Amino acid sequence: MNGFRENIRDPLALRMLAQGDEFELETVLVGGRPRQVLKGLPRNLAQLYRAGMAYGDRTMVIDGDTRFTTAEGFARAAALARQLSQDYGIGQGDVVAVATINRAEWIIATLAVTSLGAIAALINIRGVAEEMLRAMDLVECKLTIIDADKDAVIAAQRPDPEWPRIVIDPPVAPLRAGRDVRFDDLAEPQSGVEFDPVDMPQEAGGVILFTSGTTGFPKGALLSQGAICQSAALACFMGRLQDIRYEEESGRTLPPDERCMATPAVILGPMFHLGGIMPTMRALYVGTTIVIPGKWNAEVAIDMIENIGMTRLSFVPAMVFDVFKSPRATLELLGRINNMANGAAPLDLDIVSQIKARMPNALISNSYGQTEGAAWTCSISGNVYLEHPASCGWPVPCVDVQLRRDDGTEADIGEPGELWMRGAGVMEGYWNNPEATAETIVDGWLATGDIATVDENGIYTIVDRKKSMVISGGENIYCAEVERVVASHPAVREAFAYGVPDARLGEIVAVECVVDPGSDVDAEAIKAHAKEHLAIYKVPRLVNFRHDALPRTASGKVDRGTLLRDLKGDAR
Repeated sequence: MNGFRENIRDPLALRMLAQGDEFELETVLVGGRPRQVLKGLPRNLAQLYRAGMAYGDRTMVIDGDTRFTTAEGFARAAALARQLSQDYGIGQGDVVAVATINRAEWIIATLAVTSLGAIAALINIRGVAEEMLRAMDLVECKLTIIDADKDAVIAAQRPDPEWPRIVIDPPVAPLRAGRDVRFDDLAEPQSGVEFDPVDMPQEAGGVILFTSGTTGFPKGALLSQGAICQSAALACFMGRLQDIRYEEESGRTLPPDERCMATPAVILGPMFHLGGIMPTMRALYVGTTIVIPGKWNAEVAIDMIENIGMTRLSFVPAMVFDVFKSPRATLELLGRINNMANGAAPLDLDIVSQIKARMPNALISNSYGQTEGAAWTCSISGNVYLEHPASCGWPVPCVDVQLRRDDGTEADIGEPGELWMRGAGVMEGYWNNPEATAETIVDGWLATGDIATVDENGIYTIVDRKKSMVISGGENIYCAEVERVVASHPAVREAFAYGVPDARLGEIVAVECVVDPGSDVDAEAIKAHAKEHLAIYKVPRLVNFRHDALPRTASGKVDRGTLLRDLKGDAR
C-alpha cells in the first residue's frame, strides 16, 4: 500500500475467509482500479433485487397496519416504475428526490427509481423548507416523491416548483393538473407488469445521501450501485462474524431465527441516512422482514422486544439512555437482547458498563464508517471490544486503512494521524462539486477528516476530528453550517459553534455570538432565527454572547483551537 504498513485484521474474519465455506474474496476492477470484494455477491442493484425476489411469500414490510409480502412489494414497485418511465420519462441517470418519513412507500419509491437505472436523492426531511429545496436544487431533480405534509412546507416557499410532484397521503398543497399526482394512483399492482430491474454497471449512481457541509452548505454524496451492494454484502459478513463470536464466547448456539440473516431489520434510524437505507437493502437482499416502528421512543423498542422477538438492536447512545429509564426495562426483558450494535458515535465508557450490567447476554459491537464510504470501515465486537472499549476496531474485509500525517507520510504506532480508507464502497464523488470531491478522494483513497491512532495489534481508535463537527444523538452537525445561519442574524457580527458534552445525546450544539455592546438580542431570539433555517437537531441548545472579536490565526481564520481551549477553561 504505497510503502504503508499492511492492515492487521480481526482474527475471526481471517478464519472465516480462510475456510471459504460461506465467504471468499476476489479482486475486480472498480472505476478502473483493482478492489477486493466478497465473491459471488451482487455487483449491482438489479442482482440484489433479483436475489430478494426469490422470497416472494415472505413478509417484506411491517409498517404499522401496513403489511405486504415480498411479491406484493415488488409488484407495487413495478407498477410505479412503469408510470415513472412512461408518464415522466424517468430513465438511466435521472435524479428523483425521495422526501418521506420512514414508511413502506419509501421502500417502494426507492425500488422503483433505482430499478430504472435512475438515482434516488434521499432528502433529509428533518430540515426546513430552505434546506430541502437546496438539496433538490443541488441535484437538479427531475421529479419528487414526497409526503403531503413536507410538500406543503415546500409549497409555502415555492408553490410552483420546476419538477412534478408525486404526493403520498391526501395532498395539502394543490396538485397541478397534468403534472402532479397522488402516489397511490401509480403504485397499485398491475396485471402483467413485472418487476424487471435494469442491469447497470457497478459504477452507475444508485443513491445520493446528503452530508452537512464543512463550508456551511450540505453536499450530496453519490453512492454507486456497487457501493450499496458492497455495504449490504459486508453487513452479511459482519453479521455472520458476530453470530460466530457470540456462540464461541457465550457457549450458546443461536437458534436459526435469532441469527443475523434471519432476524427482522428494525429501522430505527431515518431512511435518508446510511443507518436506514443500508439495513433496508440488506433485508431486501436476504429476504428478511423490514419493520418500520415509526417515531423513536423507548416504548417502541420495548414493544419490539416483547411482540416481534427483537434480539438485535442497532442503536445510538441516546436510545440506550431512553430504554434504561423505562420501568418496563427489566433485567429479564433486556436479557433477551443478544446483540447491541453501535456505529453512529463513540460510546462513553459508562454506557458500555451499563449495557453489560443490564443486558448481560448481549454481544456489543462498535463500528466506524461514514456516508462517503458507504458505512463500513472498521469494526470490533465481543470480549475484545470490552478490552478496548474506546476503539472502533480492525479494518473490515475489502477495506484498506492508512493513517497519514499532514505531510502525507505514515503515522507511527500510537501517533495520531488522519484516517484514509479505500474500497469498493467509496463514493463516486460529491454531486456537482468537483472541487470538494478532489479534496476528499485522492488516487482512490478517501480522506475521512477523522483523526485516529492504531496500536500494535492493528486496532484503530478515533481520537479527534479534523473537521469541525458535532455528533448529537447520532446526527452529524457541521459547525460551519450553524455559524453561517447564526451569523446571518442582524445583531450577530460573527459566530462560533462547538460541541458541549451531554450524557444522553453525546454532544449538544453551543454557539458563541459576537454582538455590539448594548445589543439587546437574547438567546431565544438566536434560537428562533436558527429554527427558521436549520433542522431542529442543528439548532444551538446553548447560546452565549461576547463583545470581543473571536481570536484569529496569522492567516485571518478563526483560531478554533485557542477558542475551544479557552471555552473549556471557562467551563471548569
